[in-house]
Amino acid sequence: MLTNYAQNYANQLLSDLGIKKFISQQSDHPALAYRRSGLLQISDQMLPVPLASHADGALLALKAISENISKLPKCGSQLLGERARIRGLRSGNRKTAGGKGRLINTNDGCIALNLVRDSDWDLIPAWLEDDVSNWSELQNITKKLSTNYLLSRAIDMGVAVGEVSIPDRPKSWFSFKEYSKAILKKPLILDLSSLWAGPLGSSLLGMTGARIIKIESPDRPDGMRFGNGQFYNLLNENKDCVSIDFHNEDGLEKLKQLMHQADVIIEASRPRAFMQLGISAKEFVKKKPGKIWLRLTAYSRDQNRIGYGDDIGVSAGLSGIMNNVYGYPSFVGDAIADPINGLHLALILQASLHKRIGGIIDLNMCEVLRYAMGEYDFANGGVLEGWKSISDNDADNPLYEMRVASGQAKGLGADNSVWL
Repeated sequence: MLTNYAQNYANQLLSDLGIKKFISQQSDHPALAYRRSGLLQISDQMLPVPLASHADGALLALKAISENISKLPKCGSQLLGERARIRGLRSGNRKTAGGKGRLINTNDGCIALNLVRDSDWDLIPAWLEDDVSNWSELQNITKKLSTNYLLSRAIDMGVAVGEVSIPDRPKSWFSFKEYSKAILKKPLILDLSSLWAGPLGSSLLGMTGARIIKIESPDRPDGMRFGNGQFYNLLNENKDCVSIDFHNEDGLEKLKQLMHQADVIIEASRPRAFMQLGISAKEFVKKKPGKIWLRLTAYSRDQNRIGYGDDIGVSAGLSGIMNNVYGYPSFVGDAIADPINGLHLALILQASLHKRIGGIIDLNMCEVLRYAMGEYDFANGGVLEGWKSISDNDADNPLYEMRVASGQAKGLGADNSVWL
């Protein structure tokens, strides 16, 4: 069953970016894209908004403005369940597929708590002002406290928390401060991001012909290096890898020299991180016409707030929608904000290169995801039943074919001798 959901979203994105192209290509129904992506098997619950089709639309838009598309994935929704399928992950509705996060009750609602790093547990006694050693003890305390109190303290302490609610859809999914125009050669992109969203975005751009240098700290490399090798290779193959210690003068100078050569910077650091190093995005884009600096944050540059794919998904409204249609909140997918943002990141950078416009781009992961969810009709129980029926009738058909990395990602600092 083919529909216009993906093409309509693709055309909306291109219009948002000021690109006069029109896509006319039907794609799988949202329920089919959701099931065939592998998202449905993570939690066995259908999501009654066209998020999977909109992922398809984001990739359609990227292909429409790229010259080299043969290496790009077949569809955007294919990326949404990719990690879970590789690792065989399942969610327990109130537990993330990766097992590090939970939905927990407060005295006036529900929040997602995502303890991705082992050290995050060390923050919990101070966050709750009480001794806690496990999830059961934690829940006994949070159910006596208000959502606002817990959110406020979590933000101050660097704990990843999201409230179960359904925020309004933002009018725009990006901020772009234009500085200059230029005709760019094959772009050189420095990717200083880590984990999933940023590396996915840069990998998609690499597939279209850009040259990517992955920048890491020797002491704190990309945490994905220590996870599933197959998934890491998908995100980071065909990238040069450079390791630089930013915290000494020699390393900082080498980073600045690399930035001088680069056309595009991708970073997902806390807002003050580069300021403390004496590096300014504004100065970077003004040095040479056409330079682009993309800043990816969990919520916004106004909020020094930590966030990961699952809790950002909750903040964007996915668990609130599930609560509305099923009667209880649950997680959707596996760190769903990451692949959605990776697709939109690649698109907006390619659009800027396509239009030969340099400047500073800000992407807020929560708002990008909420935008990609589309408008939500609170009276859409009929939509849910219809989509479940479509999915059930498709049960004998295979899921989308899995991507396979063509090679191994390079080791930490493998290309230092080339670039430093």
